[in-house]
Amino acid sequence: MEIARVIPREDDNYEPRLKKALEELCELALEEGAHQCAVIDCDELVLKDISTDTPDVPIEERSIFWPAVCFPKDPIQDAIRQYSWAVVFRLNVDGEESLEEGEVDGDSPVRRYSPQASDEQVFRIAGRVESASFYKGFYLAIGLAAGNCKDVFCKTEKKCQALTAGKSCRHPLKPRPSMEACGLDLRDIAERAGWKDFDEGSFLMGMVFID
Repeated sequence: MEIARVIPREDDNYEPRLKKALEELCELALEEGAHQCAVIDCDELVLKDISTDTPDVPIEERSIFWPAVCFPKDPIQDAIRQYSWAVVFRLNVDGEESLEEGEVDGDSPVRRYSPQASDEQVFRIAGRVESASFYKGFYLAIGLAAGNCKDVFCKTEKKCQALTAGKSCRHPLKPRPSMEACGLDLRDIAERAGWKDFDEGSFLMGMVFID
């Protein structure tokens, strides 16, 4: 039996509902600790195939989501190309390890994160926004984070368990593919978000594709 693809119903209230949802998801990202958030148009996103770009990365440093997403039968790049809108957020990163999640930097109201805290927080925010999208009726939302999930959730393990045949992820609800591993151009995303001060070492980005 052939199963037909479910097409979302776009009634007269769809566009206003989508606009409101995107605004609320941006507010949620900021409430969860993001420093800036924006809605971007995903038309003609810059994507590249990086599956063969990193052959020298040792197996113990790899994960199912890094340095390339390991979905050979269902490439995530193909899925990303189907979306029109996404919420993108950034976290400012401070070089001082003493700064922890949520700590205020001096007199500035803007929180800054240590590298370790920012690595964990970008996954947390992506997961929260993705989950909220589902409950708003956008069931196909895809959340992306930054960097290698193994370094965040399984840094004491010898290898990513999900890369072993017959094994699943140790933390199936927490990891997300990284934007880099999906072949996204981070500079292009930052420009779409209106962030002119692009410096890969000063902040991390995450995003959630909505519609």
